[in-house]
Amino acid sequence: MSEPACTVVDLGGTTLRTARYDLTTDTLSDVRRTPTEGLDRHPGAPVAVLQERVREQLAARCAEAVRRHGSGALAVAFAGPVTADGRALAAPTIWGGPGEPLAVRQSLEDRLGLPVVVVNDLTAAAWRYVHGPDEPPFCLITVSSGIGSKVYRAGEVLLDAEGHGGELGHWPCDPSPGAPRCDCGGRGHLGGIASGRGTLAAARRAA
Repeated sequence: MSEPACTVVDLGGTTLRTARYDLTTDTLSDVRRTPTEGLDRHPGAPVAVLQERVREQLAARCAEAVRRHGSGALAVAFAGPVTADGRALAAPTIWGGPGEPLAVRQSLEDRLGLPVVVVNDLTAAAWRYVHGPDEPPFCLITVSSGIGSKVYRAGEVLLDAEGHGGELGHWPCDPSPGAPRCDCGGRGHLGGIASGRGTLAAARRAA
């Protein structure tokens, strides 16, 4: 393939998706999905074990996709806060409770020898709706396996230096001792009650 292209990846708690993005036509092709090797497939596994499984899965899938696509770069959207240098600080829907930061960008660049960009998945989604420099401020909210939001204003998605901004899913909203437990290990978080996973857990409790 001679057209300029990059490989794009969406790493979520349920599914890892890869695709080829054509820079000339602004189109996606070769979209492939596989279950993420995280909590859903290995419930109860230690955080460090899940991190290593996900890291290896991501590297292998990216390497395969880059070869197929003839890519010159790789972009990863990650389901958790990501620092400016591409380290994933947390991933409640992927590996659960707190763990060591995972150097996603550096490990992929070392393995693939390509430029790599890693951003939070909602940050990536917000940029999708930016059509020009005069775009008015907006807030993007999603309810899926988790809950999150991102605010776009004055030409950028608002994040702090460590990549946090809009983690609605972990706002405490039920202070009771028996509040539902969140994937991150806390109790009474909005995402543990009202997200897709929270709703499924509530149905199981009711049954």
